[in-house]
Amino acid sequence: MIPSADLRPLLHAVTGLFALCLGFLSWELGMVGACLGLLAGWVVIPMTSLEARLRRPGEPFLGGLRTYPVAVFLLVLLLPSTIAATAWVVFAAGDAAASLVGRHVKAPAVFGHRKATWSGTPAFVVVGTLAGLGAQAFVAATGGGPGVRWAFVVAAAVAAALVDLVRIPPDDNVPNAAAAGLVLAWAAGVLG
Repeated sequence: MIPSADLRPLLHAVTGLFALCLGFLSWELGMVGACLGLLAGWVVIPMTSLEARLRRPGEPFLGGLRTYPVAVFLLVLLLPSTIAATAWVVFAAGDAAASLVGRHVKAPAVFGHRKATWSGTPAFVVVGTLAGLGAQAFVAATGGGPGVRWAFVVAAAVAAALVDLVRIPPDDNVPNAAAAGLVLAWAAGVLG
């Protein structure tokens, strides 16, 4: 059985695989999927025993289990498919890697941060970048529209990892997704 502390980041990363569907789904169907994610995170999971396994000790109801689907919903709502998918995968895979590597590969805290380590934060950037590049290539090839140059995917992963170092209540999911999404949207010319 997967330990609870590892189950949550693994689920975080696996749900990021749904971003790959944005290449061949219409925007409307992508929004239906994002709404189903909200329903799962806010209604279905709280009614199951999975909630107890995923929730961190002392975590409030409005924590990561609720903010992750909100972050995904906002990306799908506001950004073109390939850009939304890339940002989603950067934060989903990067944050999961930071959690797993940061807990299993002992390293000092980043500038005294209570959760970030010198093993987890670089893992966020590397895994987020590689996963984002893969997602971007797949979604663009399956009809999601153009992506951005690889350097901007790296910049999105770095931005999300840096935002991860700042405690923004209630959880880091929306700020991480926003950082990645804003960098990619700017690079794609979506912001004007």
